[in-house]
Amino acid sequence: MPTANCGYPTSPDMLAQFGPTLQVNVGFDPGYFANPLDIPRPQTTGMLALVDTGASECFIDASLASVLNLPIVDRETVAAANGPAQVNVYAAQIYVPALNQIVSGRFAGVLIQPALRPFVALVGRSFLREFTMTYEGRTGRVILSND
Repeated sequence: MPTANCGYPTSPDMLAQFGPTLQVNVGFDPGYFANPLDIPRPQTTGMLALVDTGASECFIDASLASVLNLPIVDRETVAAANGPAQVNVYAAQIYVPALNQIVSGRFAGVLIQPALRPFVALVGRSFLREFTMTYEGRTGRVILSND
């Protein structure tokens, strides 16, 4: 059963400051097919995503999407800190190596950086519904597992 450490067990204060994080690979691999034996080969690896229980979906940083030249497939309105915002929607894949989990599809591009450096994606409840999350604020330990 794959598990991922998303916390800061040596520094509970960092967990309180940054929130739980996952190491992810982000990009668009046009050769990827949804197959349990296939893993997309994205342009970026070893990046950080914020585990955001307040977000219903997963999002990609709009600046990163532009740098990676991700295909724009739509525009939509999303709830933002300053009210509704029109954003590009990109075709992409987010791969979480520790959990061997792939999120493939449409991702709204939001302005994550520089406000939440160093995160390039937000992983929301649509991803988390497949996992059990153990959050220990006193110790800084956060574990995601699919037991």
